[in-house]
Amino acid sequence: MIQKVEEIRVTEQSYPFASAERYCKLSELGFVEKEYYMEGTANVYQTMADGTIGVKNADAPYVNRFIVRMPQSPEAFSGNVTVEIINATSFMEIDRMWILGWKEFVRRGDIYVGITSKPNTIAKMVEFDQERYGRLSWPNPTPEIPFSYTADDVRKAGGLVDQDIQTEPGLFWDMLSEIGALLKSDSENNPLRDLDVRCVTATGWSQSAGYLIRYINDFVCRDEAGPNAYDGFLVAGAPRYFVIPVNQYECAMPGRTEQCVIGSVKVPTIVMHTECENGHLGTALVRRKEGDASDFLCRQYDITGASHDTVYSYIDYYQKDEDLIRIHHLPEYVGKNAVANNYPSQYLVAAAFRNLFYWIQTGVAPAKCDLIELDCRGENVKDALGISKGGLRTCLLDYPTGAYYNTSDIEKGANPIFPDSDVEALFGHEEPYPAEMLKFLYQDLEHYRALVTEHTLAQVSKGFIVKEDADELIEMAVSLAKSRGLG
Repeated sequence: MIQKVEEIRVTEQSYPFASAERYCKLSELGFVEKEYYMEGTANVYQTMADGTIGVKNADAPYVNRFIVRMPQSPEAFSGNVTVEIINATSFMEIDRMWILGWKEFVRRGDIYVGITSKPNTIAKMVEFDQERYGRLSWPNPTPEIPFSYTADDVRKAGGLVDQDIQTEPGLFWDMLSEIGALLKSDSENNPLRDLDVRCVTATGWSQSAGYLIRYINDFVCRDEAGPNAYDGFLVAGAPRYFVIPVNQYECAMPGRTEQCVIGSVKVPTIVMHTECENGHLGTALVRRKEGDASDFLCRQYDITGASHDTVYSYIDYYQKDEDLIRIHHLPEYVGKNAVANNYPSQYLVAAAFRNLFYWIQTGVAPAKCDLIELDCRGENVKDALGISKGGLRTCLLDYPTGAYYNTSDIEKGANPIFPDSDVEALFGHEEPYPAEMLKFLYQDLEHYRALVTEHTLAQVSKGFIVKEDADELIEMAVSLAKSRGLG
């Protein structure tokens, strides 16, 4: 139960970790960024013999934090709230869905709430600002009970080695339910209580998307707060080769395939994958479905061309932040390929957010789209130009100026998560076509502009690109073609 919410004052000397005010200049756009402590108690759950979820430890105390980015004027608020499960895979707070969707949130007047999802990121936040984040605490209620597995056991189970006997990530499930319910309430703890909140959605990227899948399958229908906490979900970039454990004592427990896909969901839900998850990160190993039945309101989209990380989402957004350099945690591309993948998945994610809220408010589901074609090994099928077939597409694929790949070559040891690999499985690369080939395909830049404009407007009409992004996408495509030699 959330017992207390307290705003953490922002000053020139003390500000949120990876502050969007610094990266996006929110105040110049009519937005404000605030941060809060969230104190209370939560249950730690366990997987029972029949596969259901039961309470392992009740009412364990915690101190967590969340970030709010919202219009400065109440009149500018749309009524829509998105709660992101901030990604913790790299031991750093990465608010990827904010990064991909922030322009849509700002222009629509949506409120964004990002919540810390695992205690493994606290150390970096404390290193960033001890005074600001030293209160954060996710204590393990049973630290005297040792883990029954080794780090190798976790790796073999497909998990991430980030366990700490002093903390317990399993406290998060109640936090997620309760913050969603809080934002709709008239509680004094609700920082949005004076606003007209009409719908609240939850979202997450990568490991955090796995959290959402587990939450939907095992908590939404069982938790009293669940059915009323969230009106929809946007699940993006979820690797399917490992199952999110319900507590860290279960990190080496063999997973079941059905835990990796949404079994039933009664509120509008959009699931998105890049070429990484669709191919070598395991999506081909599990059955995917979509529908409009009352117990399964779901759309599935593959973002053809994009890798899990891109230049825009993993490097450019952070603007070589001196604070992240200071704590030795600035994200970087470690691939040996000359051109890193910079496919603009942000435009497709922006449209997905808009479609999700429209679906919730009107009952009108977004258009369906073919998934990427897979071969017998579960890898993406490429055409003669090196472009994957099928999926959700932009003009950069149907009128390409280069091929997009979902991996990069790296030196062994360059990837801290997979130190023995010479392949970067999350951050792909591009291979530009020769100028002569572009001239053969498209004649000149004027003709190319006409082609990509027609294509983009067609995708706008289908709802896959929002009209506000159309011109920017067209200019990106034309600029890229020009830089690659098309005159």
